[in-house]
Order: sequence, then structure tokens, then C-alpha cells
Amino acid sequence: MNHSTPVQVWPFALTRSVNTGFRIVAAPDFLVDEGRYSLLHDVTAGDPTDDAVYRREYRVRGSESLCLLYRVVYLKASDVGLDGEYAMSGPRRTPLIEGVVCRTPPKPAATQELFAEVHRRCAADVRAFFEADTTTHPVSPFPSFDAPETGESVRVVDLDPYLTEGSTETAREGRRPTRIRRLATAALSAVLSALGLRPGRQAGTVSGEGGQGVVPPEPARGGGTGHPAPSRPRRLARAAGAIVLTVLVILVVRKLK
Repeated sequence: MNHSTPVQVWPFALTRSVNTGFRIVAAPDFLVDEGRYSLLHDVTAGDPTDDAVYRREYRVRGSESLCLLYRVVYLKASDVGLDGEYAMSGPRRTPLIEGVVCRTPPKPAATQELFAEVHRRCAADVRAFFEADTTTHPVSPFPSFDAPETGESVRVVDLDPYLTEGSTETAREGRRPTRIRRLATAALSAVLSALGLRPGRQAGTVSGEGGQGVVPPEPARGGGTGHPAPSRPRRLARAAGAIVLTVLVILVVRKLK
């Protein structure tokens, strides 16, 4: 009889205390070792619900990806040694995010047994964090464990993948220009205008109640029709200068990326 290989998963948990903001309490040991556990803050979106869990892929560094399967609920008072139904942060219930990270396919099955195991493993650290109520409480690294292969299924809500800069999709779609690139583009535009290679205003269209009408070129000051066109050698010199400046701007941008 063939048995499937167990799926290795790493538990994690995020919550807040009375005076301490939302923080990562427990994280996969490999993310802690690599200093990347803060990604759990970015990826774990979703509203609190008792009847579903969330699944989201974190894509990074080309083809590498992580699968996060987690639930967003409210921290129970009994979990932190308090009376009542929920642990409170002032007048509000305290949110709790807990789940697992999987490094390779196949993805773990979403079962009640899986989340019960995550809750059991992280319970002591969640309580210690809540009682300490301080920003200096360390993140606890957790090793992997074998995800249960069977159990009571939980409804899964799939969220759009979280794409980081450098992932395959962002490279294909194009990254958002950085501040340096935007400044370089603006500088190049100003240089071209100064060289006379970009006119101040072109004829175009404008929308109005009567439809679209032509916007005539702005006349030159003094009632004339504008400056005379530069000679061909001057235009060539300006074009050559613009090319050299463009190359320099590109080299600076590449150096500062």
C-alpha cells in the first residue's frame, strides 16, 4: 500500500496585546534565520471569520514561492488566562492570525486538525507575548512538522498572490518606477526641452459641451508666429547632445538601482 509523503509546514502566529500593536509572535525558523519573517505582516490579509481560512501565495526571487494557509479569528480570553469570552484590547476584541507556511508543493490540506495543532504549538508564546505587553518581546522561531493528511475540511478562500519586486510576474509586467528613475526621467525631459527638441505646446483636442475642438498652437510673444526654425547643423548638434545626455542618465540610473 502506497503512502503519500507528509507535507512539511511551519507554524506562525500574529496578534496584539493591550498596549502593544499588532506583532509577529511566532514564525518559521528559516524565515527568522534569514531575517524575512516580516513578510507575514504583508501577506496575511482578510477579515476575521470562523467558517473559512485564507490561502495566499508569496512569490519572490524568480520561481521561488511560499504558500500561506491561515485563519483570522479573535483571541479567546482563556488562551491568555483571562475570564470572559475574548481577550480585549481596550474596547475591542483582539485579533489573532495563525496558520502555516509551506515551502514546496503539494499544499497542505485545510483541516480543523491542522489549525488545532498550530494553535497548540503557538499557545504558550501567544500567552507570553500578551502578558508581557512589550515591543521588545522576541519572535519565537518554530521548526516544521508534518501536516495532518486527513480530518474535517475547512472552507478555503484563495487570495491573489502577493508579488514581490523581482518575482517573475513583476519582471514581466514591469516594476513601478523608483524615485530615482522618476527624477532621472524628469531631468531628461527638462534637458530635451532646453535643447529645443520638445515644443512647449502642440495642437491637440479638448473636450467641451459641443464635443472636441482643436487647440491651436500658442502664438509667440509680440504677435509673431514664433522663433525661426533652427538650422540643420544646429538641430544635429542638439540631437547629438541629447543622445549623450540620455546615455549618461541611463548609466546613472543603472548604477543607483
